[in-house]
Amino acid sequence: MRVVRLILIMTACLSALILAGCSSEEDSDTSKKLEELTKQVEALNNTTGSDASPKFEELTKQVEELSKAIVINDNGIGRFATPTAVPLTDYNQYGFGLPVPSNLEIRAAGLIGPDASKDNGSLLATAGGTSMFLVWSTAVPPLTPEESVIGAFQVLESLTGVAFEAEGAGKGLTVDSQPGSYATFVTRDAQEEIQGVGIIGGWICPNDERSYAITVTGRDMDPVQQSFIYLTNGFRCEAGSIQTPTPTATPES
Repeated sequence: MRVVRLILIMTACLSALILAGCSSEEDSDTSKKLEELTKQVEALNNTTGSDASPKFEELTKQVEELSKAIVINDNGIGRFATPTAVPLTDYNQYGFGLPVPSNLEIRAAGLIGPDASKDNGSLLATAGGTSMFLVWSTAVPPLTPEESVIGAFQVLESLTGVAFEAEGAGKGLTVDSQPGSYATFVTRDAQEEIQGVGIIGGWICPNDERSYAITVTGRDMDPVQQSFIYLTNGFRCEAGSIQTPTPTATPES
């Protein structure tokens, strides 16, 4: 038990050292986490016997995770490491432009045949527990944004064999200055607990009259919303220079 307490005290000292070198507002969230860990250390120091073991293991995991974002300078002062930015690339193989992280693997497929073309196709990509499914098609007349959303919803149910529960819909979506529609949905487990969430957006590009529908899914709404906004905000009807997405209003469920 003395060994455990000694390690906990050292952990608390490390937390205090790091906090001493953090003064910017952007570090406030992580600083709060470290302060919370320090409080947990103090509580654990008053714990005896087997009760301390699982708590200590959990605390160790948290400290190790936070330590990955910390750099100790030569003067002994801690600071938060600057994350390495992932460069963007303009995915433009089928006439439209979509800025995506350069290390993201995108799989393309056709809607009618095995291969995607400028007339129709789909893109699928998954990262960090969030998935994107983009579909485009050519029809006369083009599918309306609402029809694209409904079609994507039905295709997704058919492909997965899962019954989705619609949560909301609206027309407050804009993609490359074009009006669009969106819908939100959830999936539930046997206990009626939400197991996953998704947002579908649909629009038409006037330059070639292709209809588009993008579906973003995941377990948690926040990363799904962020990814949906990022992708729809960065999409361009005509492939060209990389556009940096800017924040827009989040679709309401």
